[in-house]
Amino acid sequence: MSRILVFSGPTLEEETIQSLLPDAEILPPVAAGDLLRLSLDAGDLVAIIDGFYFQTASVRHKELLDLLSRGIHVWGAASMGAMRAAELAPFGMRGFGTIFQAYQNGEIDGDDEVAVLHAPQEMDYLKLTEALVNIRYACQAAVTEGLISQEEYALIFASARERPFFERSYARIWQQAASRGISPQIIETLRPFVLQKRFNLKRIDALEMIQALQMPPREPFHPTFELHETSLLRNWRVNEEGFFVKKVWITYRELLTAYQVLDENYPQIHAQLLMEQLCAIARQTLDAPETIEEERAATLPLARQQQVDLIARFFTAHYNFPSQGTLPANMLRWLRPDEQVLPRAEQLARLGVRLWQSTYGADWQASLIRQIKTHSQLPLLVKVAYQTRRLCQTLQEQEGETLLARLLPEKVYAWLQKRWQVTEAEFDLAVLEHGFRSRTACWLAASPFYLYDKYIGVSLISPRDQKLEAPGAVQYVGKP
Repeated sequence: MSRILVFSGPTLEEETIQSLLPDAEILPPVAAGDLLRLSLDAGDLVAIIDGFYFQTASVRHKELLDLLSRGIHVWGAASMGAMRAAELAPFGMRGFGTIFQAYQNGEIDGDDEVAVLHAPQEMDYLKLTEALVNIRYACQAAVTEGLISQEEYALIFASARERPFFERSYARIWQQAASRGISPQIIETLRPFVLQKRFNLKRIDALEMIQALQMPPREPFHPTFELHETSLLRNWRVNEEGFFVKKVWITYRELLTAYQVLDENYPQIHAQLLMEQLCAIARQTLDAPETIEEERAATLPLARQQQVDLIARFFTAHYNFPSQGTLPANMLRWLRPDEQVLPRAEQLARLGVRLWQSTYGADWQASLIRQIKTHSQLPLLVKVAYQTRRLCQTLQEQEGETLLARLLPEKVYAWLQKRWQVTEAEFDLAVLEHGFRSRTACWLAASPFYLYDKYIGVSLISPRDQKLEAPGAVQYVGKP
């Protein structure tokens, strides 16, 4: 039997959905990355009612297109679902209800039309403000019943529209409308009318889709478009891949960050991986094989000196790195004093590894994540990542949400220098050797682990004499 997953929050309560769809899996409002975590097959159906867009990044169009391209049905209504369905209807996302139609025909176009401020999941997503589409619906009904004129409707709706979505309550709207000249008598007439009728167009549309889900499609979705794999989509997949630990989603990217920060062997592994990737790119770029024998030889592993020579030749040919004479000062600054007397090929190879960015599709993060999955220290990395997340959540609740941002970079840098056993003069090089592009990126990534070490303490992930490729892998698998 195909799965049905419904993303809902303040618009339609879980009990109602469960009563109409007993076999459906009900999930919180969808956010960016959530769909990439799902383990779905062709014929499954994802129905979106609510989604985040202010607190966190909203669900991306490419994530929805990815599902459609794999034969997964995607439906939407009422709120974020209606908006995305209108935008992606040409690609096969199916929309339901009046709000979807209003977005599709251009009657409404703002994402704040359906936005509301609401309480967290623990408080059943209690609505604290009213959606603009519901206010529009209520005022139009008042015009239809002769309670207000079209001009009065325009004034009242303008009073609602000019307020941000997190301030749209009827009490504030009546107050604003009165300041615009709406008489107290009209407001006193509208107040009970709105309360008694409980105009909720979003809920009506959501129920329409839920009822349609009682007879879901029997066949997989048949896409009429070709999904173009982009580097962003591939990176999003890498970022979101992970598993649950006690209902907390832990990504492999978090494990990689813990490994970068806490493992003393990391610089050697990072350099080795970048050398291999650079060699592969250099081989393709410099010496295109002409015969089968040459092509077979191009796949054979190289000795380190061969790697060094190949990388040096690549950077000399394609990036105008000088092959003779003294290196410019802007290059020498990325070499330690003892490295500045090495042979030129070795210097260029080390510069290439330290300064190389992920061009040509080279994605060292994805490669290292694959390696981490079979790392003998995977259970320890999981433990550290999970406990770090829980600690930061606890500290955030106690001290405010800006706790990590308040951490002075100098404190984190001093902690890293001690942990990595490097001096201040060597720190920028160490940052690059641990896979971070800048001090700032390193500070942001390392701050949670600094707090973990400060409050709990963490031992070495791997001693300096232990190799990453140790056997004894433990594979964690968990999909929502």
